[in-house]
Amino acid sequence: MNFSSKRILSSLLFICCVVALTLSGCNRAASNEQKALRIELSHALREHSYGKAAELARRVLKLNPQDNGCWDRLVQAQFGLRDPAGVKQALEEWRRTVSKPSPNLDVYAGDLAFEQHDPAGAVQAWTKVLGTDPKNTFVLKKIARVEKIQQHWAEENAAWTTYIEVQDSAMARVNRALCRRRLHRWQDAFEDLKRAQELAPDDPEVQRGSKLFEQMGKFLAEIRELDGGLAVSPNDPGLLADRALMFLRSEDYELALEDSEEAAKLGPWAMRPKLFQAIALIDLGRSDECEKLAVQKFIRLEALTPELLETISRLDSEISVERSNAELYVARAWQLNEINQPALALQDAENAARLDPKSAGACAECSYALTKLGRAAEALQQIKRATELDPNFSTAWQYRGELEMERGETLSAIDSLSHAIETNQTVAALQKREQCYRRLGLLVKAEQDHRALEELSARTPK
Repeated sequence: MNFSSKRILSSLLFICCVVALTLSGCNRAASNEQKALRIELSHALREHSYGKAAELARRVLKLNPQDNGCWDRLVQAQFGLRDPAGVKQALEEWRRTVSKPSPNLDVYAGDLAFEQHDPAGAVQAWTKVLGTDPKNTFVLKKIARVEKIQQHWAEENAAWTTYIEVQDSAMARVNRALCRRRLHRWQDAFEDLKRAQELAPDDPEVQRGSKLFEQMGKFLAEIRELDGGLAVSPNDPGLLADRALMFLRSEDYELALEDSEEAAKLGPWAMRPKLFQAIALIDLGRSDECEKLAVQKFIRLEALTPELLETISRLDSEISVERSNAELYVARAWQLNEINQPALALQDAENAARLDPKSAGACAECSYALTKLGRAAEALQQIKRATELDPNFSTAWQYRGELEMERGETLSAIDSLSHAIETNQTVAALQKREQCYRRLGLLVKAEQDHRALEELSARTPK
């Protein structure tokens, strides 16, 4: 090699070194830039500056499109911005760009599906994650909770079971206990609760579950017996209403609502399911839904006596067999008026009047209900019709007199009350007529009624 060749080779080596050093410097600069951007990105996410975070994530991805972590942060930012379209676009780009995307991509795909009211799509995406990471408790919890929302109790139970196999915890145990109660797997549910109490006795969720199961334990024998009956006759609305009542007494309002809704669906003619639905809704904080049931919001289980519940249960059963028997609807309307449920009473009374247009009892119950609903003029018309249909209906005459008194129609009230007293002399009727006489200054007649009232009161057993 001559001197000239050596000089050329030396020059080439020098140039290569310079280029290498330059590239190395550029890589270090690019690396430093990415590091600074990532730090700024993490800070933006912590500060909930999601717009800034999304912009920073895009800048990092221009420098390194294969960065799974940065795609992850971009999606987080889009979720923070409440931008489902942006989330969807980021997920699609992530899947298209990265050769081996992180499992978090499918986790976020499931989250997006859930936010867009597609629980089945959410479960499908999360199940895909479990295909590569079957012990992912974070995803198992998500699946269990979405199955719960859909009331897929068997699927929720399966998800919690897998979770517990991976990591036993009080949280998972109490959730599976509550799920198994939905499946009426009572022994398994109580065993799960016991294990949860062993793991974390002071946990608030465990304590709430303990209170629920403790109350249920008092009625579990009756509930099991009804379970047996429903296993034989699953479409019996009476048995379902009976079990709903047991759940109300055990303060499990979710199960009470479930059974009463099913009973109402199977037996739309029945009244107990509607009452039980309303009570459960009120105790679940959903009292506004009582209106669609025509039930007053103040109804409470403790206000319904065993005798009343037994009577309505009997009437429900009889109506299920004799749907066109007007007197049965009149009898049930009377019971409903007694517990101050006028809208329901009016429904039954109007149904009775359609079945038997000459039913004085139906007109009377309509009148009582209409008065409680603030429809006084209609109430008076109905009670007048009741007395026309049955001139010997003393209770209707007395109520007619009371309504006429309220309207200031004193002479008409006296006439109506006199009809009532002629048929059946009562303390209330005498008192009202005495008041009417005194209004008109007919003191002699008022005193006569007063003496008659004293005599009647003396004869009436205390």
